Amino acid sequence: MPVRLADVSNDPVGPYNRLSASQANTWDDCPRLWWYQNKQRLKFPQTPPLFLGRAVEETVCRVLMESPGLVMPSAPPDVMARGADNLLPLFPEEIPSDFHKWSIERINKHWPNIRDTMHMEWQKHERRGGNWHDYSMDSYRDMCIAALEMHLEEVISCKNSITMEELSDWRSGNRGLIPAPDGRNEIINPHPLSADGECTLLEAWEIARPWFVDPDAEQFSMNAIHPDHWFQGEYDLVYRHGNLIRIMDLKASLGVGDRSGNYVEQLRIYAMLWSVTHQGQIPDSLEIWYLGVGVRKIIQVPSAKEVKDLEYKLNNLWKEIKEIDVEREDCPPIPRPVRGFSEGGVKIQDPDEIRCTSCDWSNLCPNGNGDDDLPDGGQHQPPSELKVYDLTPLGKLNPRINMFCEVFSATHVPEKAPNILVETTDGYAFVKIIADEVDGEKTYPEDISKGDNVRLVGVIPSTNWKGEIQFKVDPYARVVKANQAEEEDTGMLDFKPRWNIVGRIAYKTYKSGIGKNGKPWARKGLVLLDKTGRISVEGWDNAWPSLYNTLQQGDEIAILNVSLDAWAIDLKANLEKNSSMHVVSRLDD
Repeated sequence: MPVRLADVSNDPVGPYNRLSASQANTWDDCPRLWWYQNKQRLKFPQTPPLFLGRAVEETVCRVLMESPGLVMPSAPPDVMARGADNLLPLFPEEIPSDFHKWSIERINKHWPNIRDTMHMEWQKHERRGGNWHDYSMDSYRDMCIAALEMHLEEVISCKNSITMEELSDWRSGNRGLIPAPDGRNEIINPHPLSADGECTLLEAWEIARPWFVDPDAEQFSMNAIHPDHWFQGEYDLVYRHGNLIRIMDLKASLGVGDRSGNYVEQLRIYAMLWSVTHQGQIPDSLEIWYLGVGVRKIIQVPSAKEVKDLEYKLNNLWKEIKEIDVEREDCPPIPRPVRGFSEGGVKIQDPDEIRCTSCDWSNLCPNGNGDDDLPDGGQHQPPSELKVYDLTPLGKLNPRINMFCEVFSATHVPEKAPNILVETTDGYAFVKIIADEVDGEKTYPEDISKGDNVRLVGVIPSTNWKGEIQFKVDPYARVVKANQAEEEDTGMLDFKPRWNIVGRIAYKTYKSGIGKNGKPWARKGLVLLDKTGRISVEGWDNAWPSLYNTLQQGDEIAILNVSLDAWAIDLKANLEKNSSMHVVSRLDD
């Protein structure tokens, strides 16, 4: 079946260290590109087509979940919210005769809400790029129609070729181990939409419905994971009627340009993933559906030997870049040539173009305008000051402390983490539990109460807007009961409140919104790199000096008197009232 989850009790890799098709393709495009985006966790600009593509896929899947035998064309988009088991089959005279028209009407019901939700997600993204209104919403809606037209081709093919054995099996209520998402939880015999005699178009719609990622499923819960856990992927559509396995990849694009080469490799990798999770079975066909031009591009299915060779190659890549901790020097800037494709993913002559000219990181990379001589701490003396500031390498910044203390009060709130106040000889502090559960385990003792002695392990100290000390508990921190302090424990006031840093600018960030008081807010930021790591720097819009507006990728700056924050492995510096920023060097110098 399409889904194969990890065996948690026998998983030496873990959910965050698996290889994926996109990572393999990025490595092949350029190892240094992979380094920037996967080890340094740099985010490329989030343009509207990325979010509109997701909107297209969700809209298509929402319509595929529905049935012309259960859902009227004019039904609201949430008609399936309570599941298909709660819907009565339509009377024969109510079932539409034109499934194409029904599909368009259902798209028109789903598309506006999904499109607007993706628009809001794009607006919230700190790395958003481009202009939403530069893109035609009608064009992307038409891509949904193109996908459903291709699906209807599958429905008609199913109706014309289905065997009585397959039809009878479905009519008896057999849905398979992992059925295509159809909103049903119950097995009913016979199937509520079954008929007699030859297969009807409605039955063919139900039988041909492909497996896809349920839009309501939790993220990453529909993955297929390699039996040895080092690789994972997620199929778009898997058609299984006619006892054939056919994997389709939806692309909300025209199929023009270099990226179409990656799409081909992605499908070949998915054929390998299917084979290793299905006792060596190789899919019967592979297709890319270019929805921008309504083209189904057929990809040659790899042979059994090619599947084995591909698995061997990818496993070696995982060992090279994921099993061990690689350094920048292990990821040289060696881009592969740009490939040429025309509409529909048709291969054409490769262009005379260098990949580096369009790379998002060209001002950081030695193959572009940058170099590998990154900052590494040191000292900085601002031109107008006598004082010399020590600069801490980013990899040596430590936002966390361990502390032994006593619980002064613990107020338990239903279905929420408790409100905890702790005390030491230095005073009182709040414990702010942001992550109350990690991998099914609480980050604090559920029976915590006044008078308990506890250790705060890996907590992040800060002060709130009132100046009160608080310790944040994120996924990497814990509150544990203890009888005594340990050697590495510090006092409540022993953490370093301000730091001085230096780094090369990777990009700027911006996010905004409306606060609970109804007033708009905005925060600007920078992502900096040095030889030892990376950090995000954030501050309120009006806290940044005008110098911020002149900065570009590749400039190096020192920022003095920042406080630290963190979330899991992501380190953040907060621009405070007394922080200052100074240019060390410009890219153009």
